[in-house]
Amino acid sequence: MDRGNARELIDKTTDKDSSTVGPRGRARRQALLDAAAALFVEKGFEKTTLTDIIGRAGGSRATLYEHFGDKEGLFRAMMEENSARIQDGLAAIQADERAAPEDGLTRFALHLVAALFDDRTMAVVRVLVSEGGRIPDIAEAFFRIGPETAQRRLADYLARQTAAGALTVAEPEAAARGFIGMITGNILLRRLILPEQSLSMEEVERYVGRAVALFLAGARPIAEH
Repeated sequence: MDRGNARELIDKTTDKDSSTVGPRGRARRQALLDAAAALFVEKGFEKTTLTDIIGRAGGSRATLYEHFGDKEGLFRAMMEENSARIQDGLAAIQADERAAPEDGLTRFALHLVAALFDDRTMAVVRVLVSEGGRIPDIAEAFFRIGPETAQRRLADYLARQTAAGALTVAEPEAAARGFIGMITGNILLRRLILPEQSLSMEEVERYVGRAVALFLAGARPIAEH
């Protein structure tokens, strides 16, 4: 699913009626999303009730129904907005075809890592890790508009760089999957298991730099090695 389709998913949630699109409507909607994100992490998706969410965010049950329909609709909106925000950033990075592969891959990787340090992203991930079996359609949608779209963007980028002679990547999709796993795997585990343990920006940049260098060692044309 590309950027336009991800944005279309959000539009289906937000374009209910005129009362939801004004400044007050957007503020109420965001308050509900923020409250739900915090409660889903604290109590779990299943144990969080609409009463809990409304009690923390303010407003009424009617307002929640108007914006999201139900609790699953609220979580879906939270997931879709977060994924679209990340993909918008990746699209802007990949649009710069003038950048050298090292710069393009570094910016791509740092954007993904920044997403893992975002509380909204981790709220979604924690719910899906713990309770994805209860909401399989939402879990599948997350993979389509999140990780799979990021992987496809990177694969397309690697294929274009290979066609231009800057890289030699025989299997762009497999290479993209491996690169993203190398960048995010360890950091994601740390964020899930040790959420209070922080990494400095210097550590993150060093980690990303080493991963990019290792990837490019096998992806550059032989003459450049």
